[in-house]
Amino acid sequence: MTTKFAYQTLSIEHKIKYVLLFFVSIFIVVNIGVDFFTAKSQNYSFYFSEALIFSSYWLLFVPLVQLFLKFLKRTYGFVKHFMFFTIVVLIHSLTYPFLVWLFSKIYYYHTFEYFQTFRFGLSAYLIKTLIIYAFILLSYSIFKIQRNFNNFNSEKNIEPEIQNYISSIIVLDNTRKVIINVEDIFYFSANSPYVNIFHNQKKYLHSETLKSLEKKLNAQLFVRIHKSHIVNVTKISSLQSRKNGDYDITLSDSTSLRVSRNYAKKFKEIFEHHLAIK
Repeated sequence: MTTKFAYQTLSIEHKIKYVLLFFVSIFIVVNIGVDFFTAKSQNYSFYFSEALIFSSYWLLFVPLVQLFLKFLKRTYGFVKHFMFFTIVVLIHSLTYPFLVWLFSKIYYYHTFEYFQTFRFGLSAYLIKTLIIYAFILLSYSIFKIQRNFNNFNSEKNIEPEIQNYISSIIVLDNTRKVIINVEDIFYFSANSPYVNIFHNQKKYLHSETLKSLEKKLNAQLFVRIHKSHIVNVTKISSLQSRKNGDYDITLSDSTSLRVSRNYAKKFKEIFEHHLAIK
């Protein structure tokens, strides 16, 4: 589960990066286009390089949004989130005029003063900056609430499965009723309309179907290996492949059973999990 979640998180971060790059590219093109048509409609000169420099406002969203999301992921609470929201807006507002000044100094014949651009940025972009980062904060908060709600429901659904499996079975031993511990059972074998229970002491006949028993057993310990057998994975001492999809298993009492290829995948998952936590 941890590996799967990490993969999903990585995938989401990559998607955010690509979406950011896409929208930033669109906004830069639109911004330059608006500057061009405004210049033409008002009969003053349009300089592509100048429009590109001032469009660096949108470019700042690529690193700053990712930085903002990292802060949000590592902290909890509205106060801290609001603090990071304020910090990232300040960084954006202060860095933008610096970029304009730097690019114009390096590539342009005229250098735009920092404070002049800062005042321009506040008047032209401050509301946009606040709205965009507030939207990101709100979206992240909703996503986090939804994820926590889904996790809570998943845990609630899994919990009954963990708690409701049987720990003992009442069986008949001649005329006596005997309670045996499920964990001491090696395997169950279908013997319609009954089930043979192979316990560590002896074999018992039980008046229940294999299918019915399977629903009551701990699925992390007991697994179906054949239409006629359910085995306790803690009692397996060896596993051998038949090279055709089937497997042979040997139990600690030297009993040999075949794992059908139809049940092999599920069996291997449960058995490997048992070995990992053993």
